[in-house]
Amino acid sequence: MKKSLFIIAVIFLFSSNAVLANGMVFDPTEYSAADTIPVSNTVSTPSLAQTRANQKIENNIQESSSLSQDAVSTNNGNFNNALFELDTAQVNIRNQLLEYKSKYQEVDTQYQLIKEQRKVLGKQIKAIEKRISAIEKSKQNIRKNMI
Repeated sequence: MKKSLFIIAVIFLFSSNAVLANGMVFDPTEYSAADTIPVSNTVSTPSLAQTRANQKIENNIQESSSLSQDAVSTNNGNFNNALFELDTAQVNIRNQLLEYKSKYQEVDTQYQLIKEQRKVLGKQIKAIEKRISAIEKSKQNIRKNMI
């Protein structure tokens, strides 16, 4: 019951925030219609000096764009070289990982073998200790009987 009331309250909060915020994006408080400047209808014709200056600017832009294309191709080459180096580094690391996995497998095999040998030796030691304790008990019984 409490979970359902909580879920309903959360849904109500989210939906009420959306309703209250309706239109706020389109009507900012800092903006007023009086701040705008009307656009004039007169069109000015550029002078000859301005057109020549504009042509020089366009030529400079074209030259810089051709230089930037060379820079972009150089950067692409650098990126390709960097990617190739990363690929080779990744291959080297994977080869190293395979070497370590094979060494780990060898050590794990030796560990399992030693663990089995240890277990067998432990059982033999326990069996011998039981025999010794049995012999001690029989010796004590014989001594008791002799007295």
